[in-house]
Amino acid sequence: MKKKYLALFVCLAAVLSLIACSGKQQGSSSKKSGTVDVSSYAPINFNSGEVFGISPSGEKAGSLADVQLTDAEKEQIRKGNFTAAFCYHQLDNQVNQSKLAATRAVLADLNIRVLSVTDAQSNPDKLVNDLETTLALKPNVLFSMPYDPDVTAAVYRKYVDAGIKIVFMENTPTGFSYAKGDYVTMTNSDSYGNGKYAADIMARELGYEGEVAVVFFNADFFTTNERDRAFRETMAAKYPNIKIVGEYGFTSIDVVGASADALFAAHPKIDGVYASWDIPAEDVMVSAQAIGRNDLIITAVDLGDNSATLIAKNGIMRGVGCPKATETGTIEGLAAGCGLIGKKIPAYIVSASQPVARDNVLEAYKSCFNVETPKAVVDAYNSVK
Repeated sequence: MKKKYLALFVCLAAVLSLIACSGKQQGSSSKKSGTVDVSSYAPINFNSGEVFGISPSGEKAGSLADVQLTDAEKEQIRKGNFTAAFCYHQLDNQVNQSKLAATRAVLADLNIRVLSVTDAQSNPDKLVNDLETTLALKPNVLFSMPYDPDVTAAVYRKYVDAGIKIVFMENTPTGFSYAKGDYVTMTNSDSYGNGKYAADIMARELGYEGEVAVVFFNADFFTTNERDRAFRETMAAKYPNIKIVGEYGFTSIDVVGASADALFAAHPKIDGVYASWDIPAEDVMVSAQAIGRNDLIITAVDLGDNSATLIAKNGIMRGVGCPKATETGTIEGLAAGCGLIGKKIPAYIVSASQPVARDNVLEAYKSCFNVETPKAVVDAYNSVK
């Protein structure tokens, strides 16, 4: 008799497991929902193209369509024999490398010669030094991202005083005004959309219930502030059965590990963690694995080779909101051309965000970065049976 009841229990458990998993998309979590009807949630649209965010001043964002040049305008720019320079905050990731390549392709077509490219390696003081050195080259247009809007403001002001056009990436320095002509435009991917997609993927992977934490960049930085805000707001508005139980800020990537250790000490059984971008997310993963939490779900923003490989393996890192880097770089190059001939464009221009999970990681890598998906990522994907 006991054996009959045991067999009946096993069969019932199997049926319930199938019901709980039904309707989920590829790559969804092995965690099973206990109280939530997962079929009531709409599937993630991996091909949306919708922009969700607004500019720092609350304006509607412009798009690639707003920086298009006529043949006559392109010829005008080519005859100007203009020069350009790049002062990047960091170039050690596929997003910025692809963005740079796309911008340089546009500049080459417009006969704008690139004088220099620098990499501040996420150090605001080095960025200031790079900007000072580049200023001496007297480019006609500068592409740069103010890693610290306060520290870098004075040196960017020197460019304005010298009559050099500036296309800002992701942020603007303290005290700068588009209305006063301080810069051509600010470009970005849809930061809010990136954070939203990180929340959507997290929710799906958790079966739409559980407890999560946020590991965020604790600085006045529009891009990360927006993606973090989107994650929090999306969770609150769309997923009432998922609770954010802790937030841990960092100002340097070097201390993320310590923040993650503190998080797990306070919440050892937490279900998921969101991080502001993929590199700190990897540090969270290391801390989780150190205490045996290989069942944790992590989502973030930005797609690098490491995070793409982890997503392909369907491991701890389950998904990201990814910038469409090639489109953003194209926008930046065309925006510079517009600025050089005095063509008015919006103050804030973005490309749409791309949700990335195991469902689409191989295709998304190629479309976002305009390069072949690395063999390591493909092999990781194929390794999952």
